[in-house]
Amino acid sequence: MPKLLIISDPIDKFNINGDTTYLLMLTAKDLGYEIYNCQPKELFLENNKPYASVRTLEINHGTSLIHSTLDWVNVIEANEHVNLQNFDIIMVRNDPPFDMEYYYLTQILEFAEKAGVKVVNPAACLRNFNEKLAILNFPELITPTLVSRDKKVIFDFIAKYGNCVAKPIDMMAGRGVFKISPEDPNQAAILENLTDYYSQSIMVQKFIPEVVLGDKRIFIVNGKIIDYCLYRIPQNGQIRGNLAVGGRGEVHRLVESDYEIAMPVAKWLSAHNISFVGIDVIGKCLTEINITSPTGAQQIFRDTGINVTRILLEGLAKIN
Repeated sequence: MPKLLIISDPIDKFNINGDTTYLLMLTAKDLGYEIYNCQPKELFLENNKPYASVRTLEINHGTSLIHSTLDWVNVIEANEHVNLQNFDIIMVRNDPPFDMEYYYLTQILEFAEKAGVKVVNPAACLRNFNEKLAILNFPELITPTLVSRDKKVIFDFIAKYGNCVAKPIDMMAGRGVFKISPEDPNQAAILENLTDYYSQSIMVQKFIPEVVLGDKRIFIVNGKIIDYCLYRIPQNGQIRGNLAVGGRGEVHRLVESDYEIAMPVAKWLSAHNISFVGIDVIGKCLTEINITSPTGAQQIFRDTGINVTRILLEGLAKIN
C-alpha cells in the first residue's frame, strides 16, 4: 500500500461538514492508502535526516459515507521517530499564518524531497509563493495593488484610487481585511493596526465592487481547471465571503471569464509542479493563489460528485 502522511492542524478540530482535509483522508481510504498524520510541530531534523512523530490512522469509512458521524477515525498506533523517507506522499494541509516556523517546516520537507518523497505542494513553492503575493505574477489579471509598510506610500495609494481594501499578507480566511477610503475617519487607526505602526508590510488594493456579490474559489488540480467553483457570498453589507466569517457557499459552473483568468495561472502552476491549488476570483480579477491549504472541495463534491482530492491523488499515482 502507498503511504500518505498528512501534516495538518489537530484532527479533533476538523469541521467534518466542510473540511477539505477530511475529504482527502476519506478519499485516500477509498484508494487504498495507508494514512498517517502529524502536526507541524512534530517534524524535526536529526543528523540531516527528516523525521516526525506520527500517528497511524484508521479511517472508518470512505467518501460514500461522507455525511457520517464523528467516529470517522481512530488512532491505531503512534510512533515518535519516523523517517520521512518512509512515505510516498506528504500532503501539507496546516493553515497559515506563514511565520518563521512555517519557513522552517518547508526546510525540513526539502530534505524529504531529496530522499525521493513527493511533497504536495513542493516545499520551495510553499515558501516562495505567498498566497497573497503570488498574484503579482499576473499583473494583467489583478486590480491595482500595493505592497508596502511606508505610511506615506500607503496613504498616497489610497488617495489615488479612492475605495481600497487593506489586508495582512500572512493570514487567511478573511482575517484582518478592511475596506478603507480617504474619507474614512478610521483610516489611520486601521492602517496602524494592520502594519503594527508601519513595521510590517501589508497589501492594499483598489476596491473591486463585485465583491459584494461574492468571490469564487476555483480549483486547479494537476494543471487541470475544475469546471465547478465554490461561490462564497458575503452577508448583507459585508465584503468578506469567506465561510469562516459567515459567508454562504454555493457551487456554480465556471463562466468564460473564469477560464480566461485560470488558464494562465494553471500554466504557471504546472511549470512549478504545483499540484493542488485554489485561486480566488472577484468579478474579472484574480485576488489570491492559495497553495498552502486550499479548502472548498467538500462542498463541490457534495453538490456535483466531482472529488478534487481524488483527481489529485490519482494524478500523483500516475506521476509516481
